[in-house]
Amino acid sequence: MMPEHGFPREIAAAAWLSWMIILGSYATWQDSTLLFQAIPALAMFGLIGCYDTYRNVTFAFYAFLLCLATLFARAHGRQMLRQSALSGYFTRDLAPGTPIPSVETTPGLALKLKQGPWRWVAGPQWALASAFVVVMISLLGAPVIRDSVSSVAGMVTLPPPPMKGPAAESQAATGQTQGSVRIGRGPRSEMAGLPVLEAKMDKKRYLREMTYSTYTGRGWTSGAPPFFGSTTEQAMPTDAALAEMKDTRGFSFEITLLRPMRVVALPPEVVVASIDQGGPIMQQDGTFYVGSTNPGESKVSGKSIETNPGTDGHPGPVPTISLNSPELAPLLDKANIPARVSKLAYDVSANGKNDYEKAEAIRKKISETILYNLHADAAPDNADPVEYALFEKKEAYCDIFASSMVLMARSIGIPARYVQGYLPDDRRIEPGGGYKCFDQDYHAWAELMFKDVGWVVFDPTIGADVKPGEGLGDLGDPRPWYRRGIALFLTNLLLLLASLALIAGCVKLYSKIQGKVGNPRTEVERAYLAFGKKLERKAGRRRMIGQTADEFLESVRPSLGSTYSAAQALNAQFVKMLYASDSVPSPVLEKARADLKEFAKMLKAEPKTPKVRPT
Repeated sequence: MMPEHGFPREIAAAAWLSWMIILGSYATWQDSTLLFQAIPALAMFGLIGCYDTYRNVTFAFYAFLLCLATLFARAHGRQMLRQSALSGYFTRDLAPGTPIPSVETTPGLALKLKQGPWRWVAGPQWALASAFVVVMISLLGAPVIRDSVSSVAGMVTLPPPPMKGPAAESQAATGQTQGSVRIGRGPRSEMAGLPVLEAKMDKKRYLREMTYSTYTGRGWTSGAPPFFGSTTEQAMPTDAALAEMKDTRGFSFEITLLRPMRVVALPPEVVVASIDQGGPIMQQDGTFYVGSTNPGESKVSGKSIETNPGTDGHPGPVPTISLNSPELAPLLDKANIPARVSKLAYDVSANGKNDYEKAEAIRKKISETILYNLHADAAPDNADPVEYALFEKKEAYCDIFASSMVLMARSIGIPARYVQGYLPDDRRIEPGGGYKCFDQDYHAWAELMFKDVGWVVFDPTIGADVKPGEGLGDLGDPRPWYRRGIALFLTNLLLLLASLALIAGCVKLYSKIQGKVGNPRTEVERAYLAFGKKLERKAGRRRMIGQTADEFLESVRPSLGSTYSAAQALNAQFVKMLYASDSVPSPVLEKARADLKEFAKMLKAEPKTPKVRPT
């Protein structure tokens, strides 16, 4: 029922979390069960962010945090209501034996609770404020941290977890699996510019990693036969197979792995290869799998052959291929090829004298038709990506170029397959002669098979017009200058400081408004705090968190001198007001404020006493 051969097992965890949320929603009849739903929901957001399948996940997650904070605060407030009711808080001033009020049916309890000792934890304000602070820090601070450490990112790597067999392998640089790959998915994800491998070869060559043979209409699945014609897995070609090859010459290579890998990109066609941590296994599609590798230590060395290179690097004139071999059937599969694509292939290749000239005409047509752009828009869901790029959008990146070449070659009877790997950049040649490949050098191309020649690379991106800054090897960052590098760091830093200043201003404004409103009990607490600060400054030490007002006054008595009596009288006023059952009358509060001002003058007139460190 699902497209592309069923549900991908790579996101099976997301499926289980979805079922947990769906089934758990039928049991959310109280606060505890409702909050339990946050566990799979948080995990689901983590998976979405990991897979990068929904670009607005950040804003959705922020909204989720605010909703969760509101829910948690309300649930916590109801729980505090129940506990305060059971403690007798609401019936403390009533006659003994008065029934405990019902939290669910008695109106006004929540308001009374906020006026009592639970007032700091009963409302949602603090939970919402905390969630808002988390959102602002992550939104403004995360880019600052990311750009600050980008220069050292990749220097420390961790080995991947153990996998069960080659079928579960994946390439860390691309996130693609061997089983299938999608094309035309939209703008290419931003690369971090991390080194992946270093290849020492006689010249710049394509480094094949994965091959795919079956076109699904939206992407590719694996299963292409090997160059040497065997349908079973083999480690290396036999001498007999080598003897059948014509016009070949060999070259040596050495691949140093700079990141942990399970799939190694090697130059085709490999004759001999070895790795310092064990022998690679060559699958029937030419893919090399190895065990877990250590960056900077694992090296794959060997020898490859170049088939009939000719004077210009391409094979010379070759005869039409025989289609009798059953092994070529997957490479000639025309299923899911749009009719317009097939017609274009026939029209373009009509004047070719042989298969190579026809293929070259197709490659040139694709290069002239499609603009190379790493940030090309995704193909519509109801459109074939290749057909859409060739006839509608005429803008794409390497996966569409390579797919177009494969489909059009098959349309005229030339066996072809879709290949992914690395194409070294001439600008990144190391002093020792090696080509250092980075994650942005990951590339896709087509390989066509010719009789008595073998696989030949056809890359339509070569010669194509390129959107500035969006070509192969570029990071493809479309952001303006003020959102890059140090400018981005300074911009985010200024935004962070401005946000903190705004929050501080709002808090100060709120305090002033509260002061003007004049809640009597709040004003008493504020006045006592000012009194305590004066005692702390005079004594040279802070009040311990467990000390009562009277205990703290006695502890600083030696530092007060002649002002102790005034301090004792003022302290008694504050204790009486702080623990009064009724609200404090305004005249009493104003008298305490006046006495506090007189006490401050007395402290200034009092001679300083030497500070004594408590034993």
